[in-house]
Amino acid sequence: MLQLKWVFSVIYLLSRCSVREAYVIRRSGKAESSDESFSGFLSDHPFNSLSGSCKNRCFELVESEPPNCRCDNLCKTYNTCCSDFDEHCLKTAGGFECGKERCGETRNEQHACHCSEDCMTKGDCCTNYRSLCKGDAPWLQGECEEIKSHECPAGFVRPPVIMLSVDGFRASYMKRGRMVIPNIEKLRSCGTHAPYMRPVYPTKTYPNLYTITTGLYPESHGIVGNSMHDPGFDANFNIRGKEKLNHRWWGGQPIWITAVKQGIKAGTFFWPVGIPLERRVLTMLQWLHLRDTERPYVYAMHSEQLDSYGHKLGPHSTEIDSALKDIDKVIGQLMNGLKQMKLHRCVNIILVGDHGMEEAHCDRTEFLSSYMYNTEDIILIPGSLGRIRARNPNNSKYDSKAIVANLTCKKPDQHFKPYLKQHLPKRLHYANNHRIEEVHLMVERKWHIARKFYESKRNPGKCGFAGDHGYDNKINSMQTIFLGYGPSFKFKTKIPPFENIELYNVMCDLLDLKPAPNNGTHGSLNQLLRAPVHIPSMPEEVSKPNPAGPITSLNVDLGCTCEDKLRSKSRGQRALKVTLVRGYNLESLWLCLLQNKVEELNQRLRQVIDDNKNLPYGRPAVMIRTKYYILHHSDYISGYSEALSMPLWTSYTVSKQVDFTPLTEALSNCVRPDIRVPSVYSQSCSNYRADKQISYSFLYPPQLSSSPEVRYDAVLITNTVPMYPAFKRKCTLKKLYLVR
Repeated sequence: MLQLKWVFSVIYLLSRCSVREAYVIRRSGKAESSDESFSGFLSDHPFNSLSGSCKNRCFELVESEPPNCRCDNLCKTYNTCCSDFDEHCLKTAGGFECGKERCGETRNEQHACHCSEDCMTKGDCCTNYRSLCKGDAPWLQGECEEIKSHECPAGFVRPPVIMLSVDGFRASYMKRGRMVIPNIEKLRSCGTHAPYMRPVYPTKTYPNLYTITTGLYPESHGIVGNSMHDPGFDANFNIRGKEKLNHRWWGGQPIWITAVKQGIKAGTFFWPVGIPLERRVLTMLQWLHLRDTERPYVYAMHSEQLDSYGHKLGPHSTEIDSALKDIDKVIGQLMNGLKQMKLHRCVNIILVGDHGMEEAHCDRTEFLSSYMYNTEDIILIPGSLGRIRARNPNNSKYDSKAIVANLTCKKPDQHFKPYLKQHLPKRLHYANNHRIEEVHLMVERKWHIARKFYESKRNPGKCGFAGDHGYDNKINSMQTIFLGYGPSFKFKTKIPPFENIELYNVMCDLLDLKPAPNNGTHGSLNQLLRAPVHIPSMPEEVSKPNPAGPITSLNVDLGCTCEDKLRSKSRGQRALKVTLVRGYNLESLWLCLLQNKVEELNQRLRQVIDDNKNLPYGRPAVMIRTKYYILHHSDYISGYSEALSMPLWTSYTVSKQVDFTPLTEALSNCVRPDIRVPSVYSQSCSNYRADKQISYSFLYPPQLSSSPEVRYDAVLITNTVPMYPAFKRKCTLKKLYLVR
């Protein structure tokens, strides 16, 4: 699609910045209109003469300085290519594969790749040369083999890393299987894979590609959308305009900069769309053929065709198979090329998507004009999500809160939900950046949002798309793929799904680099690596627990009792009857326990209890200076703070067959003092009763207790924390939701 034309060269621009230490440069000046040609932007740069030649210079790794013309892959982006760049560097004659008639041919310099006897020496063979002309088996025909250690030719100081990213590769496309994507399927089954990889929000190309390469959320690296406005330097970024070439937009440290800073060469990460995928593969193979002093060790290639098919035809179109087959063929060419260079047991390959694809259509569009009258006063970034800002930044009447209120729950069939950005779900990590507008519209899957009717109907009677992305990243149609293959990845291994912020650390580990600060958790994907480089270690604990004192009685009345609520219900009863059979009277049993078994229950608190059940991963480390006790119970365990008079933490294990039975009113208001904690370090039930604005809740829910008697341990005052009543109700519902 036209809108994707420049993305793949822009990101690599950062590695060419002359000031490598500064990744976001603040520079004043208002952006010009996005539809201007690039010539205006380039006119500010030193003049490059187009005279000169690209003969023997195609896709050189070092760009020529002005006034010389260039032959690197980005020269097309900057209009600085030598005049014969296409002639020498974009050859297609002879095709990109050998035919039988070409085996042993006389070298023809006009061919895109070669099938001559000297092509292996020169490193420019077509990728099927060995299999077709020398009888070697293609990579696909080989059985899965476990590569226990890297087997690299002499001169390779480390296994190279190649990242292949496919735009719009919905995770469910993998179900097409061997009939459609045989090479991709072999990478999946023979290497390491996840059922899906979760993109970041918004599920758009620019934010996700840059997240993959930096390990940062969009709010952290600054690329918060395919289109955005920066109020600081008053400029607009979009995928068609020249402003995106300005490095002031791009924060963080991408993997290729990390590599260069630590002495490792990096090949081109993204390519202009006009360079065929086959040419990109051949170029990477030629770079791998270079001497070690010149050879890059980290490469990437991005394919945009699948996304174009998904937008135009929808994710369920049978024609998607055609695009998948094309991508799979190119991946097969890469694997054949690596095999004939004896690199198929040396190179680590990562295959990922940037996001998925969902059905969408013009007919499923919400219009803000149906909800509000003053749409002329706002700017809406429309589509699969909406972002709203004032058209005039100095408009004193613009009220973000009022807009959200006026758009909330206005229709029973409303297909979007408005938020102030700070109220968006925290899992989205999409608020802490001034480029994110104050008002955000989360749009229902398959739907779009637009400002006015005519703005979505540029071609009346015709809809130009059948699919889109950008929706909530938890939606299954937005999920994408992760496959890892090579000597550093485990053999035939399936790992749980994960978020793409984790890939940057993995790539650093594969290249033995120290990662720059990022939002990922270093070591969280060690399960996919054969020999993890980074083994996370816990920091040294600041405070260790003190033994709880042998308190035998409480010398201060905390006002805690269960009797008051039950006594009124037992008045008039001449005798207490407790039936300990099926269908027992629970309240009567509790009353009996309160009257007759308090000492027995207190004695149980002094017993030694095995904590392995409730602390399966060990005791939490306390990283502040404080005095606390470990309080043991049958169904839970707590770290109780003297200073706070409440638990620092509580841990328990919920079985799959848990019975979350609501407590009666009497039991829910039952609180029992804890004889193990001195009164001065305990909360007071009397204080709770006196304060009408605050309530309390149990950290370990008594409803989860394994038996009625053990439930009594859950109503200890040491299991309570203060809560506002509204939050208490929400917290209770959340616990109920989690255990069900």
